[in-house]
Amino acid sequence: LGERLIDAGAKTVGSVEAGMRMAEAAMGGLGSVSVFMDRSSQQWPFTVEARSSQPVLACLGSQYAGWNLSGQNYFAMGSGPARALARVEPLFETLSYRDIASSAVLILETAEPPPRAIVEKVGKATGLATEKLTFLYAPTQSLAGGVQIVARALEVALHKINDLKFPLENVIDGIGTAPIPAPHPDFLTAMGRTNDAIIYG
Repeated sequence: LGERLIDAGAKTVGSVEAGMRMAEAAMGGLGSVSVFMDRSSQQWPFTVEARSSQPVLACLGSQYAGWNLSGQNYFAMGSGPARALARVEPLFETLSYRDIASSAVLILETAEPPPRAIVEKVGKATGLATEKLTFLYAPTQSLAGGVQIVARALEVALHKINDLKFPLENVIDGIGTAPIPAPHPDFLTAMGRTNDAIIYG
């Protein structure tokens, strides 16, 4: 169908850098992601920091994995700026934002590229030809996948304050940090590590 597929950690080894770039793409270019050493944690000494001067749009309007792209024995939640083109989630009624673009990017937390039906679904929802779509994907168990997940610390905070009905227009800047856990080949263990890193890190 002509879509661009970027494997950041499924059949390729990937890297911390790849995870950082995935996270920045997930934020629609409205945030920056960096890694630094935190010697207070001997187990997980590397920490990722995500920051944005437009945190509501970067995190809730783009980075949040809110688009269910399941079908044909395939499961993935989509994040990234393509969500603001499709606007298929109720969250966009709260954000009152619609994007206009000639191409779109989606980040998928999965080990498999999207099948034809999913690519066509995204194209239809965004109103774009499939050759204008880019999909970046990496599983939770990979290094890049783990990094891009814990780089959502700021997004998790924004999602929480939205649930608490805090006025989003009062959020003008944001920084979130979380330790980078060691990858693990078991999905549940890897997911547990990334969740713990965000919640308790």
